[in-house]
Amino acid sequence: MSYRVDLTVLSEQKQYCRFGVTLHNLSDQDLLDWKLQFIIDRYILPDSFTNGAIKQVGSFCCVTPDIDVLAANAHYYCEFSINTAPLRYHTDGFKDALIVEQNGAIKHSVVVTPIALASPYRERTELPVVEADRLALIPKPNQITTQNGRYLLSPNSQITLQSTRAEKAATWLQVELESIYQFKTNPIGHSEILFRNNPTLDEGEYNLTVSAQGVRIESGSASGFVHACATLLQLVEVTEQANTLQVPYVEISDTPRFRYRGMMLDCARHFHPVERVKRLINHLAHYKFNHFHWHLTDDEGWRIEIKAFPELTDIGAKRGVGTALEPQFSTLDDVHQGFYSQQEIRDVISYAEERGITVIPEIDIPGHCRAALKSLPELLQDQDDQSHYRSIQHYNDNVLSPALAGTYEFLDKVLKEVAELFPSPWVHIGADEVPDGVWVNSPKCQALMAEHGYHSAKELQGHLLRYAEKSLQKLGKRMVGWEEAQHGNKVSKDTIIYSWLSEEAALNCANQGFDVILQPAQFTYLDMTQDYSPDEPGVDWASTIPLETAYRYEPLIEVPDSDPLRKRILGIQCALWCEIVTHQQRMDYMIFPRLTALAEACWTNKPQREWFDYLSRLKGHLALLDRQNIKYRQPWTNQ
Repeated sequence: MSYRVDLTVLSEQKQYCRFGVTLHNLSDQDLLDWKLQFIIDRYILPDSFTNGAIKQVGSFCCVTPDIDVLAANAHYYCEFSINTAPLRYHTDGFKDALIVEQNGAIKHSVVVTPIALASPYRERTELPVVEADRLALIPKPNQITTQNGRYLLSPNSQITLQSTRAEKAATWLQVELESIYQFKTNPIGHSEILFRNNPTLDEGEYNLTVSAQGVRIESGSASGFVHACATLLQLVEVTEQANTLQVPYVEISDTPRFRYRGMMLDCARHFHPVERVKRLINHLAHYKFNHFHWHLTDDEGWRIEIKAFPELTDIGAKRGVGTALEPQFSTLDDVHQGFYSQQEIRDVISYAEERGITVIPEIDIPGHCRAALKSLPELLQDQDDQSHYRSIQHYNDNVLSPALAGTYEFLDKVLKEVAELFPSPWVHIGADEVPDGVWVNSPKCQALMAEHGYHSAKELQGHLLRYAEKSLQKLGKRMVGWEEAQHGNKVSKDTIIYSWLSEEAALNCANQGFDVILQPAQFTYLDMTQDYSPDEPGVDWASTIPLETAYRYEPLIEVPDSDPLRKRILGIQCALWCEIVTHQQRMDYMIFPRLTALAEACWTNKPQREWFDYLSRLKGHLALLDRQNIKYRQPWTNQ
């Protein structure tokens, strides 16, 4: 270890903290003409910096010290301040650090020690002791009756279809039985797993009966058959005989609580390969989710191939050394890159459709567009705009201009390809977190405001989003967006709002006449920390979300069952933002087992939901997660 950097919290108040940084040169060589780079996700107040100067772009910081030489076995010290709530977790500190000499010609890796927090250490919380339930079904079926006895599935067991709607579900069942249990059904044998049509059952609804006559599955929809198979996969038990399983006798009549049950995955901040995306989609099918919201573009990366603009992926899908986009979030000395070809996207869509899941693409506009702006500067950058702003992720150059013809050319071509590529009836256009101060010093934007009689930047945002909405309608799609989509009061009530700020904000949108998807960050954001110990990974700007908090999320608890407002609430979605999710094991840890808790909020009616009952089922369910090699966060450390 030749170089080490220490970050220490010197003082903290409610929304202001002071920090000290010590860089140790532990080598036997002097550092000459050097700078220190590091990554931190808070905005450092430039005027607060001592013993040098700092430049920050997003989470990337570069320090020019006030000394040209850092002698061998000496150290450099500086301080700075951040308008932030007190830090509670080690992941709030530096993610990476690097020393560069001679304008980057020489680089030195730096060991980052965990941040020295000022807050008192908090032990991990412990879940109550429970006995494992052998009938470990998650989400809990809305009607279930158990009988004594078990049916044996043997090498002679055969799947028989009496409904064409069941073909994909039956194929998925065969694949999962072999993958999880190493069990193969016989193409010729006894009709022991029978799929049959029942037109009286609504979308997603199913009946599942296991008796001495075998396994009988009924549904009137392809999705219902998939949900039935998900339940069956959790029911089966391993025996001591090879290629033999047993299933307890049950009668289940089940129907979803909400018709929309979704999860969002952010693949823009860190690129996740196709197989990782498919793996998650497959898990979603196991818990009866039916929508996968794919966050494909953001400031830090453009991940979808657009044939009209190859620059979007040639330039915008890469960040780091030697690229147009600075390093962000994780590493300083390499290039993070990746995008999905249109053929790969078709493959993911087909994979999801076989599992009863609709893939909804998100192209985030007009904010969160830095990757696009850097890729297509001649088309998208307003050279006359002198506006000063800073986005929530600390950028001052990440917003499309509603006054440029190039913006509309960009939207027309991108949305056309997206609409043709994705069968989903919905396209998500983001619309969130447009910072204050945009467009106010743009002559073109001011002229546009005067032309239409607009009085605020929010109306300009609405102007652009109304154009996107009408474009998508012409393409046969319905626009969806975060709740800021209704800013400026320009989009129609045909737009669907995904509400992330709070449930109160969701109900406000519903009261205005919008259909709404609930995604309150305080309960559904899976990038939030899961406990209060400082070494727990994640962020906590919305809340710390332990398993119990996720499970106890009861949507619309303040809205009476008779209130017509409930009809505006289409369903629930959870989300995994991936600023610090870089690999499969971290993804598993952040998602599981909280995904199972939120699946029950989506599916199971309130009278059937009970915390201790869920814990018993979860404890029995962990063996199935182990079989799938899911590296979940251990719920119990005391048992």
